[in-house]
Amino acid sequence: MTIERPATTADAIAQASGTLRAAGIQDGRAEAEFFLTHLLGCKRHELYLGAGRVLNAEERGAFADFIARRLRREPAQYIAGVTEFHGLEFKAAPEALIPRPETELLVNEALSSGLQRDAVIIDLCTGSGCVAVTIAVKLPYVTALATDISSGTLKVAEENAKRHGIAHRVRFIEGDLFAPLAGLALEGQASLILSNPPYVAEAEFEGLQPEVRDYEPRSALVAGPDGLEFYRRIIKDAPAFLTPGGWLMVEIGYGQAGRAADLFNADGRYNKVEVKKDLSGIERVVKARLRQPGR
Repeated sequence: MTIERPATTADAIAQASGTLRAAGIQDGRAEAEFFLTHLLGCKRHELYLGAGRVLNAEERGAFADFIARRLRREPAQYIAGVTEFHGLEFKAAPEALIPRPETELLVNEALSSGLQRDAVIIDLCTGSGCVAVTIAVKLPYVTALATDISSGTLKVAEENAKRHGIAHRVRFIEGDLFAPLAGLALEGQASLILSNPPYVAEAEFEGLQPEVRDYEPRSALVAGPDGLEFYRRIIKDAPAFLTPGGWLMVEIGYGQAGRAADLFNADGRYNKVEVKKDLSGIERVVKARLRQPGR
C-alpha cells in the first residue's frame, strides 16, 4: 500500500483499515492504531487528539512497510517487535510464541494462589517468558525457574526479564520440561508449577490461521496426535518437584478441559482439580493440588 501524500494519522488509519479488511484482516483498524502508536511513541487516544498530525516521509515509509508485511499475514507483534501482556510490554520475536491475552488467566490464578515469601515457582515451556516474568514483577518475593527446549526462545525470554529488572529472580534453563532441573536440588521445593505447553493436535496444524501456522514456532504449538502429549508428561513428573499441597496449573486448548482434568484425576496424586474459564467463557486453565500426606 502506498500512503498518499500528505497523510495525517487519520488518513493513514483510514487507508490501512480499508486495505487490511479487503485482504480479510478484520481487525485492520485496531492493528493500524497499534502500529502507529508504536511508531509515533504515543497512546491510542493521542492518535485521535492529534488526528491532523502529518506523517513525515520516514513515518509514511515505515507505516507502508507494516501494511505490506501484514498483507503477507506476518503477525503485527513481530513486525512491531513488541506486545503487551498483563499490562507489561514484552519483546515479540519469531523465536517465541506471541503472548496471548487468554494466558493472563494462568497468571491470575498463580497470583491468587497464596504464594508465600521466598516461594519457588517453575514455568515449563516458558516461551517469551511472559508468565514467569509477570509473576516475578507482581510478586517481588518469588523466585522462578523457567525451562524451554529452544535456546533462541530463551534469549527472547532473558531479554524480557532484563527489560523488567527481574533477571536476578528468574533463571532460564535450556532443556525439555523438567529434565534440565535434575541435579539442582529442587525436588519437593516448588510451591507452584505452571505451563502453557504446546497443545495443538498434529492434524489441526494446517488449519491454523496463517499468522500462526506460517510464522510462529511449530515446536511451541504441536503436541502429538491428540494435543495432550505435554499434559501427560507434566502431570506425571510434576509431583517430584512440588511441595505437598503445591499447585500445578496448565493452560489448555479449546475443548480440552475434560480430557486434561481426567488426566489429573486418573493420576491419583492430585486433588482439588478445577477448570477455570477465561473472560470469553472458554475453559482455559486446569489446576490441581498435590495431595498432602494422609489426605
